Amino acid sequence: MSMGQDIFDSGDAMSPYYDGIISSCAVAIMPPAIAFGLSVQALATSIYLNQCNPGDMFKAAGAWIVLSEKNTEAAEALAAQTERVTDENWKGSDAEAFKGNSDNVQSQLKELAIAAFLIAAQLIALGIALTVYWAFLLAVTLVMDAFLVAYIAAYAGVITAVGAEAIRASCLVVATSLVATVKSFEAVMFSISSGCAALTALISVITFAYQDSKGNPVTIEEIAKGSLTNQLLGLGTFAERALLMTPGGRHATTGAAEGFKHGVNSQGGFGIVDSLASEYYDGNEDIPEDYRDPTDEELSWT
Repeated sequence: MSMGQDIFDSGDAMSPYYDGIISSCAVAIMPPAIAFGLSVQALATSIYLNQCNPGDMFKAAGAWIVLSEKNTEAAEALAAQTERVTDENWKGSDAEAFKGNSDNVQSQLKELAIAAFLIAAQLIALGIALTVYWAFLLAVTLVMDAFLVAYIAAYAGVITAVGAEAIRASCLVVATSLVATVKSFEAVMFSISSGCAALTALISVITFAYQDSKGNPVTIEEIAKGSLTNQLLGLGTFAERALLMTPGGRHATTGAAEGFKHGVNSQGGFGIVDSLASEYYDGNEDIPEDYRDPTDEELSWT
């Protein structure tokens, strides 16, 4: 089995566990956010707005590596076939033209393999960073819930009730410190993602230019169709969550039932955009093939 397939399978296996952590944090952070407000609300907002599954990152990286491997294998196979052409079995202008075109195609395949591998490396870096980030957010959620349990327990006793507000004050101090750490994490994530976006753009420009120089002109439109659809879907889902999640500024005035509803639904959002898009795109033959993702039946690496 290829390295890319191994990474893809690992990401596929880990994805449900990551999703469980993400969903649990989104639900569990809601009660302390409502009870304590202020800085705990900021922590909840960060959890609700950072819903990317690291397992999906690893799956995407694995798919890119598989693509890189297939391009490399194709280049090597073509090179082996080209080496079989000798003056003894084929010579003349046609033979030389074949060798020249073969070299060009090999160069294109190798360049695409390198580009795919570099993109995969970026996705792996993001996946690792997100794994560390979600481990931290899980710890944050557990700490806030521990404060809430102590807070409720204190209020449950007549003697201990006087100490409840001290627990709340301590929680807010800790939460303020954690918010600063979360913002540091987010700054690092932004730096990594921005660097990856810039590198991907550079790789794309180099790929366009190199492929064109080797007689394979590629337009941005041909490549961007499917990815543009995915980008718009992602932005739409993010906008929906930002609009419908339990916002930090409204935690204090949001009822418990309403807050729970926001916390449970689609990890802080309702998932309407993603659900409707999936329903519309899956099996809809009216959508041009270039603008939709291939189905599992259409995917083949052979």
